Amino acid sequence: MKKISLIFPGYGLSNIDYLKSFFKKHSVIRKTFEEASDILHKNIYNNCLKKKNNSLYLQKNMHLLIFISSIAIYKLLNQKIYIKPSIFAGHSLGQYSALVCNNNILFQEALKIVNIRHKILLLAVKDTRVLTLVIIGLNYTLIKKICSFISNKKKVFISIINSRTQVVITGHYSAVYTAGQIFKQQLHVKVIRLPIPFTSHCVLMRNYKKKFSKSLKKIKISKGKYPIIGNYRSKILTSKKDIYISLLKQIYKKVHWKQCIVKIISMGISIFIEIGLGQVLTNLNKEYSKISSYSTNNNQKLSLIVDIIKKL
Repeated sequence: MKKISLIFPGYGLSNIDYLKSFFKKHSVIRKTFEEASDILHKNIYNNCLKKKNNSLYLQKNMHLLIFISSIAIYKLLNQKIYIKPSIFAGHSLGQYSALVCNNNILFQEALKIVNIRHKILLLAVKDTRVLTLVIIGLNYTLIKKICSFISNKKKVFISIINSRTQVVITGHYSAVYTAGQIFKQQLHVKVIRLPIPFTSHCVLMRNYKKKFSKSLKKIKISKGKYPIIGNYRSKILTSKKDIYISLLKQIYKKVHWKQCIVKIISMGISIFIEIGLGQVLTNLNKEYSKISSYSTNNNQKLSLIVDIIKKL
């Protein structure tokens, strides 16, 4: 029998209309957003998607939309069919979605800590202009050399290793911009700007780990139903302490997503289901020819996944 891994995105809403469609059709989606709104004392869905001229508000609350949507879609999928995954994994912010769906952390506590995490990320760069770029088409070693060469007083860091040929860089605006120009104009590879106003997964966040740790220690962490892998060391998290350390270090250590996927594949897992509104992780998995990867970002794809699981 083929084994399944559930993976949760940390960024990337490919089409906001998918969420509107889910919200209109499925009560569990609406109830999840209502619960989140009650906890945070603000109507997340209405404020983000119904108000006019809300692009700035949407950008500021994208972390909440990504996180809540993943939880809601996981609940919807479980309503349709019983899933017994072999392992959970989350990319960046998606680590929290994975932990909630695996019963390691309660939804209400994770929602609060995700919000606190976001505020701390913003606080760390309140007086600093920053930039984050995705570099597509170069290997990690070459990107690292160029980033090291450019970095002086202004720094550029590798924050996420997504795949063999996709790396995310972040840091001071001028240094990251210079690196991006070299990659695009001299090395002729694709460069995508991520619309995020902070620099996660790099040493610029190290001075804020104590502040974040105080909040993190207040949440209750449980064992969970299934194995779960941490994204900063690509190791199975076997204890509450492992989970706490993984969440803490994730804010200032780079995410090794490529290693996570390779680790999961080495466990004999060949089916990956991305639980969320995007398909960034599904697209990254096209690099691996021996696995099948599916996204859940619309009703048709969700139905396809249900049919696939039924046949396992």
